[in-house]
Amino acid sequence: MLLDNPPEGVMVKLVVSLLQLSKMAVNHTGEREVLEAVGSCLGEVGPIDFSTIAIQCSKDTSYTKALELFEDKELQWTFIMLTYLNNTLVEDCVKVRSAAVTCLKSILATKTGHSFWEIYKKTNDPMLIYLQPFRTSRKKFLEVPRLDKESPLEGLDNTSLWIPQTENHDIWLKTLTCAFLNSGGTKSEVLQLLKPMCEVKTDFCQTVLPYLIHDILIQDTNESWRNLLSTHIQGFFTNCFRHCSETSRSTTPANLDSESEHIFRCHLDKKSQRTMLAVVDYMRRQKRPSSGTVFDDAFWLELNYLEVAKVAQSCAAHFTALLYVEIYADKKNMDDQEKRSLTFEEGSQSTTISSLSEKSKEETGISLQDLLLEIYRSIGEPDSLYGCGGGKILQPLTRLRTYEHEAMWGKALVTYDLETAISSSTRQAGIIQALQNLGLCHILSVYLRGLDHENKEWCAELQELHYQVAWRNMQWDHCISVNKGIEGTSYHESLYNALQSLRDGEFSTFYESLKYARVKEVEELCKGSLESVYSLYPTLSRLQAIGELENIGELFSRSTTDRQPSEVYIKWWKHSQLLKDSDFSFQEPIMALRTVILEILMEKEMENSQRECLKDILTKHLVELSVLARTFKNTQLPERAIFQIKQYNSASCGVSEWQLEEAQVFWAKKEQSLALSILKQMIKKLDASCTENDPNLKLIYTECLRVCGTWLAETCLENPAVIMQTYLEKAVEVAGNYDGEGNDGLRNGKMKAFLSLARFSDTQYQRIENYMKSSEFENKQALLKRAKEEVGLLREHKIQTNRYTVKVQRELELDECALHALKEDRKRFLCKAVENYINCLLSGEGHDTWIFRLCSLWLENSGVSEVNGMMKAGFLFQPNVLACALKRDGMKIPSYKFLPLMYQLAARMGTKMMGGLGFHEVLNNLISRISMDHPHHTLFIILALANANKDEFLTKPEAARRSRITKNAPKQSSQLDEDRTEAANKIIRTIRSRRPQMVKSVEALCDAYIILANLDATQWKTQRKGISIPADQPIIKLKNLEDVVVPTMEIKVDPTGEYGNLVTIQSFKAEFRLAGGLNLPKIIDCLGSDGKERRQLVKGRDDLRQDAVMQQVFQMCNTLLQRNTETRKRKLTICTYKVVPLSQRSGVLEWCTGTVPIGEFLVNNESGAHKRYRPKDFSAYQCQKKMMDVQKKSFEEKYETFMEICQNFQPVFRYFCMEKFLDPAVWFEKRLAYTRSVATSSIVGYILGLGDRHVQNILINEQSAELVHIDLGVAFEQGKILPTPETVPFRLTRDIVDGMGITGVEGVFRRCCEKTMEVMRNSQETLLTIVEVLLYDPLFDWTMNPLKALYLQQRPEDESELHSTLNADDQECKRNLSDIDHSFNKVAERVLMRLQEKLKGVEEGTVLSVGGQVNLLIQQAMDPKNLSRLFPGWKAWV
Repeated sequence: MLLDNPPEGVMVKLVVSLLQLSKMAVNHTGEREVLEAVGSCLGEVGPIDFSTIAIQCSKDTSYTKALELFEDKELQWTFIMLTYLNNTLVEDCVKVRSAAVTCLKSILATKTGHSFWEIYKKTNDPMLIYLQPFRTSRKKFLEVPRLDKESPLEGLDNTSLWIPQTENHDIWLKTLTCAFLNSGGTKSEVLQLLKPMCEVKTDFCQTVLPYLIHDILIQDTNESWRNLLSTHIQGFFTNCFRHCSETSRSTTPANLDSESEHIFRCHLDKKSQRTMLAVVDYMRRQKRPSSGTVFDDAFWLELNYLEVAKVAQSCAAHFTALLYVEIYADKKNMDDQEKRSLTFEEGSQSTTISSLSEKSKEETGISLQDLLLEIYRSIGEPDSLYGCGGGKILQPLTRLRTYEHEAMWGKALVTYDLETAISSSTRQAGIIQALQNLGLCHILSVYLRGLDHENKEWCAELQELHYQVAWRNMQWDHCISVNKGIEGTSYHESLYNALQSLRDGEFSTFYESLKYARVKEVEELCKGSLESVYSLYPTLSRLQAIGELENIGELFSRSTTDRQPSEVYIKWWKHSQLLKDSDFSFQEPIMALRTVILEILMEKEMENSQRECLKDILTKHLVELSVLARTFKNTQLPERAIFQIKQYNSASCGVSEWQLEEAQVFWAKKEQSLALSILKQMIKKLDASCTENDPNLKLIYTECLRVCGTWLAETCLENPAVIMQTYLEKAVEVAGNYDGEGNDGLRNGKMKAFLSLARFSDTQYQRIENYMKSSEFENKQALLKRAKEEVGLLREHKIQTNRYTVKVQRELELDECALHALKEDRKRFLCKAVENYINCLLSGEGHDTWIFRLCSLWLENSGVSEVNGMMKAGFLFQPNVLACALKRDGMKIPSYKFLPLMYQLAARMGTKMMGGLGFHEVLNNLISRISMDHPHHTLFIILALANANKDEFLTKPEAARRSRITKNAPKQSSQLDEDRTEAANKIIRTIRSRRPQMVKSVEALCDAYIILANLDATQWKTQRKGISIPADQPIIKLKNLEDVVVPTMEIKVDPTGEYGNLVTIQSFKAEFRLAGGLNLPKIIDCLGSDGKERRQLVKGRDDLRQDAVMQQVFQMCNTLLQRNTETRKRKLTICTYKVVPLSQRSGVLEWCTGTVPIGEFLVNNESGAHKRYRPKDFSAYQCQKKMMDVQKKSFEEKYETFMEICQNFQPVFRYFCMEKFLDPAVWFEKRLAYTRSVATSSIVGYILGLGDRHVQNILINEQSAELVHIDLGVAFEQGKILPTPETVPFRLTRDIVDGMGITGVEGVFRRCCEKTMEVMRNSQETLLTIVEVLLYDPLFDWTMNPLKALYLQQRPEDESELHSTLNADDQECKRNLSDIDHSFNKVAERVLMRLQEKLKGVEEGTVLSVGGQVNLLIQQAMDPKNLSRLFPGWKAWV
């Protein structure tokens, strides 16, 4: 039913439209059928992870359309009202229709009505036809009589009008709206004429009320209306929860439990509350005439937003509530700042939350912190909880909520047992839940019996839990309630009844119970506000369970011969695959129900063959449950599952999959010796039995050997030789001699076996390699050399052999033997590793990142002929070289697997002169093959090598003299470079023979780009507008290049190499713009064959290879983040863009559309946010100037100046999301995306040592709010050796933190940093390998040199000084710089060492946990001492 990966948000849309269907059906005929159908559909979906937090509700369309069509408020309102009235003309109620007619006639007769008609009749909207009959032909406009009252305020200054007393919502709202219309405060003609409609239709009042209030406030000159309305609307919200707080305060001191005890026993109707919330929401989105900022727009009325937030939360508008809490906090902080000047040393953000909470408690009786916790729990975002005290607060309930959130059931159980102050029902529910999650079923049933004994009266919640425990443990004699018919049963009760009737074969009751339960679930769901996706999951989980149970009933009612339980199991298994990212708490109930179903089926089944079949299914299912629970770090439930399996299967007969799982469970529980002994027993049995013909046994055998070998290596219980021979090589052998096609399990097992052997051999190889690099080994070599000389001398002088000479010679021989053996070992392990990496890559797709390690080993050992031979066999058709490992002739590694390494492989191309025997032959052949299969990915890379020095060749000589200061010295070409160019040309010739037209077009395109890149643009330097591209530029002549893809687009790799429907280049627009920057890069538009325009940035005098390679690393990091459940669920990725180097000096890159540098948004001179929101602060220029002045002074002075700037320059980045995203749900989702993207890019940036993160190098996407890092020229900690060294690990200045909202770095940011760091640390081999291959790339110039440093830290303002220093002979000095190549290897080794340390958590000499490391980095990045020492151009105060 579902696609493998449906496009973003499709699933949510499906679910929401289903729910809207059922909402419409409520109170109509045929309601139950609709609800039931919706329930079944939702059950098919199940709690699948929607990977989004908020449901985007469709807002009122007429409102958005009005905003597009008209500038004028009055006309917008006219349009909205006419649309509404037009729709009511078809209502059933006569009163409503006649009111609509009256209103329509009057509105269309007014002056506004006429001007509206004149403008709108151009649109051809069918609505005009319906409205035509209501227009009058009179020439005179209808004048609306002015209601000039002496004191218009009086009519509304009446509390009983604003706060519903006893009357229902409808009457209250109509009265209030009419009071507004009678008061004479409204000036708008259209609004004044709406009274007839407002008297008869509540919905209409709801639409009109915000407009009335807006209209009054627009003309409110002396603020009298504002004060009146503020008082009353505030009074409404205060009143909303005054009544409730008294009733429930008595039960528990810290009452956070919104579910169990409703604080809101509100006598005010929820509908009335929602109406008033809608007024506040509407007003907040309107621009205030006096003000300029979004923040002021929130204060049309003087409201206490915390009270409004509390009401919003009670109406399940969680995101609105959150936004209002933030506005409240913001307002409070501003008021405080006006009272006293704030000091910077506030510690982390959490202090502000707790201090605000204390204030808010005094002021309104609401604790800000508790409210936040409640909101975050409702939203279900996994990390926010920690931002408002989760894990930091002593209050027992908060602690329990945190434990439950983290699934720490043991801790929760202990706390529940101790804290007797918590209300008993909450405690008992908590204890039951904890026991159940710990798998302690027997203790649980005893506990319940005890409770039964004590309590005669059960509250509904406990009774529900009781039923749940009863069906899970199959206690069918359990009868709390008198059977009161199906109506009114709760979910678990229905489930219990259904299972019981299934057992007894009473099918009518079975279906009735399930039907009832299903309809009830959907009804409940429709009652809530559909805002947060998280609120859907529990229901979806239940509906899936109901659906699965119903299917079993159908299976039962068939005749015995037709029953196919295995079909059911396959369906279950497929559904479980869809749920792999969902929370365990939503998956586990479904799994538990499946277990119970299977056990009931087993009880009922008489026939032996069927029983066996069911037993196998049950075993498989329990193993699956165990694996699932282990993935979620739960070790108790797996143990229980294994125990259940043992009830049905005796261990004495044969070996089966579940025993392997048992070993894994013990290993997960850290009981390693037990786990190993289980495995060894299995291996012993398998050795004895014959596994030849049974693929399943073979798979188990392979896995046992592999896992056992890996664990023995981890626990160091055996020596490497034994592990390798007895376990890992044997595993490969067992898997290898099975040749059957089509068994995926075995293919996977085989691949894993190859990988484990390769990894192990590789580790041994690295061990020897590191030893051979060590000082100990060097000393030994020196001694050996001396001994050799000594023996030589002895021989020379023909000294008579005596004991001493014999001893010396024997030792020399032994030493030489040992050395020889060591080298042989090294080579053996090397070959073993290479061979098995190749086999692993041949046998499947699961482990493709290891291609990096394979290439790394190959390039390191390009002189070893065996390695070259194996590589040749691995990817070229060559039968019988690796005959034993590659059974079928002509198997080869698919070429697409090498694509991620294309830059690095191509850089090492050459002719015969360097490297070992045949290295180049093999490499050049490989590259030819990749290029033939995937020309779109490779041609540009190879052309860039062939064109390495094309710039000088294509541009006129005067350009070279003009060369201003550049980041990269032009390289002198060496023999190597010429060799590489020749090899590249050869490959281009090969491709040309196959695709002549394509090569010709690509060459023309690259030349055109290079010529444009070198076009001198200084004459247009000041122009911001488009500039015509000079007519002699070849780029404007290029048209319809049918086989050239747009180079700046990401092309999905097609393993088959067929590449259909690609977007190719149609033409280029004939004008360009200039982007800022020293070398004036040019922005052009490329028109694709799909009709879309794509922006590109063409750069000259800049080596783009560095950026290209860093983008490559980012993409690899994204692959790693995508693989891990935790980071995938949180959508943690780094935004990348395409970079295409064209030569050593020029290139083209994808323009990041819809982004703006954060510096532009924050400190742009004209419209920067700092200037708009805090006009009284220092200007950006003043800050810059102050820091420049102390640039040469001491650290203390810098620090003091920096602190003074911080006092007078407060952060404002939180307004970015408030300005761009007015809808609270969207606002929350975008801000979450922003925070997560800061976290991911910070950690990855830190690992790669990315520097130079000033405010123009970080862009923010205005649609998604994610960050994009550009200009990645300073990496691998090269920023630490700049003249002004960089002192922070990443940019986490006050503004960046401010964008994360009220909780700052706590919560989402810190946790996402930890999750990212965890993935990075767990993938350290992959990362090290990738970076190693890159660092030794001969064309990748990543080291810092004096020229680069000058470029980076002498911004344009210092250019005049530069020209005096770098005069005519600057070319000479550049040349000498590039010769200092000898110490390069040492630098690269140090970089790799430091990277390895970071990935092991070594900071400043101590090993830290992931959490500790993240804490240290955040603290370093935010430390004002560090920030004050940065280069002023970095703008550390922003």
